[in-house]
Amino acid sequence: GTVRLSKIIGLQEALKIILPGGAVNAKKAKKIGLVDKVIPSFESFPGQHTFWRGVTAFAKSKLWGKPTRVYTRPNKTWGDYFLNSTSIGNWMVGREAARGLDKMAKGRYPGPYFALDSTINAVSASHLDAEKLEAKYFGKLGGSSQSKALISLFKMMEGSKKFQEKCGGEGISPKKVGIVGAGVMGSQIAVLCAKKGLKVYIRDIKQQFVDKGVGLVASTFNAQVAKKRMSQEKANSKIALVTGGTGVEGFRDCDLIIEAAVELMPLKKKIFKELEKVTKPECVLATNTSSLSITELASVLENPSRCVGIHFFNPVGKMPLVEVIRCPSTSHDMVATGYRFALKLGKVPVICNDCPGFVVNRILGIYMGEAVKLAMEGCKLPFVDDALLEFGMPMGPFRLMDEVGLDVAAHVAPVLENGLGERYKSDPRYAELIKSNPQFLGKKTGAGFYKYNAKGKQGPLNSVFVRKLNNLVTSNSNASKKAIKDRCVMVMLNEACMILEENMVNCPEDLDLAMVMGTGFAPFTGGLLSYADFRGIPSIVKRMEWLEKRCGTRFKPHKTLVKMAKDGTRFFPDRPDPKKVRQIPIKECPRSKL
Repeated sequence: GTVRLSKIIGLQEALKIILPGGAVNAKKAKKIGLVDKVIPSFESFPGQHTFWRGVTAFAKSKLWGKPTRVYTRPNKTWGDYFLNSTSIGNWMVGREAARGLDKMAKGRYPGPYFALDSTINAVSASHLDAEKLEAKYFGKLGGSSQSKALISLFKMMEGSKKFQEKCGGEGISPKKVGIVGAGVMGSQIAVLCAKKGLKVYIRDIKQQFVDKGVGLVASTFNAQVAKKRMSQEKANSKIALVTGGTGVEGFRDCDLIIEAAVELMPLKKKIFKELEKVTKPECVLATNTSSLSITELASVLENPSRCVGIHFFNPVGKMPLVEVIRCPSTSHDMVATGYRFALKLGKVPVICNDCPGFVVNRILGIYMGEAVKLAMEGCKLPFVDDALLEFGMPMGPFRLMDEVGLDVAAHVAPVLENGLGERYKSDPRYAELIKSNPQFLGKKTGAGFYKYNAKGKQGPLNSVFVRKLNNLVTSNSNASKKAIKDRCVMVMLNEACMILEENMVNCPEDLDLAMVMGTGFAPFTGGLLSYADFRGIPSIVKRMEWLEKRCGTRFKPHKTLVKMAKDGTRFFPDRPDPKKVRQIPIKECPRSKL
């Protein structure tokens, strides 16, 4: 805990573990003095009991010999002594740690601030007084809305691992995976599969494309070797799992095949027809499409029950969410296999029914559309981005569009409009602006709304593109940050209610999990619907009615919200009553300068 750890390993090392809530491996734990001995568990033959024998020998040495444990870590240098054992040194460590927290947590997560204060206090206070302060802080944090939301989020993540309950079938855990398309997405999926020990066959129309994709896999693992995160022997074994070619023979013994070709329905239909002929009947035929209809794609198969959507988010290695999409014809076992595959890769899967944009892109589409409306009304782009960053989003909507690609967002927009209606309609002048400026498509071209350097780091506004956008502005908006936050969040909430009404997800928990894992939606709120509960449904409805009068019918509160406000119900009635918990504001967080 915050009281004992700094006394054992020193203040600096203790804060490196406590503040991020991280873990250390056995080798590191031994090096910093956190553990006395590291005992290997590897056995050369069954019954060797290496770990048990090692533990027994170590325990005997402590019981029968002279204990050697040092409970106060010796300072290795005068610098260590100054920082760990003097009041001014402790103050300096605390100041720098608080600055780091202000930058990382931005005041949204009070826990690290209280942990920091408790840890530094424990260095100089008596053990009893230090434990009293620790207990006081723990009690305050435990009753906060942030704590309740994060606990609920943890439970949702744990619940997502119970595939039998989620899928209604058993399926299998795939041993060999096929990938159609050796581009960036296909190659990244192949890397994930190889990491988990799955055999992979990649197919593309030209051998040079295949070689490039397989080469990307090899370079990824070799980079791990260069960083000393993996041995060359292990890297070679992972690389050997991935093969490729232009033929379909490698697909014959696959348990699951993912199509990751370009977003053209005729091409995908052709691929699926071909795959059905050469694969075993129990092989799952999956598509990684982000917007096209799974139902339409399944219609070309003689056995449409095999068709599943498995939607990875970019970048594949970093984004934890995978949407597993079923259409009316998809069998429970095929869904279960796709779900188990996502779990095997260490992802957080969420099942949703087939609809335009599925869950995440459908809600993100309305969110980004509202941000564009704000820009067209004259709001400054950085001001809008800053407002949503303050709310708790990982990046502002315009920064997000740069990340996704302005062309990709423009391609998905009409799909959502055609399938879901006028609320997704975008200004044709904006669409033409994107189309006529192919050099400004976002991060991938080095510039979009913002400029990016060769390493992809965000720079200043792209004044050339923003000037063209400003030429389309017809008014001079004076919207406050509060109004910007509410406009962008309220349209998302209305859309979420429609998704629930249409039974696109199994339960509200799945929608919130998808939003947090797929968009980074303010985790300290527990998700979009959880946020609505904590803010208060009646308050939400009142605010939306106000926005409806000023901004249009898209803010008319969904009938679900109106009924909930009238009945006094919530999305999550089994969770603690929001009226009985409170959010800890940043001004109450010790040591913060925000």
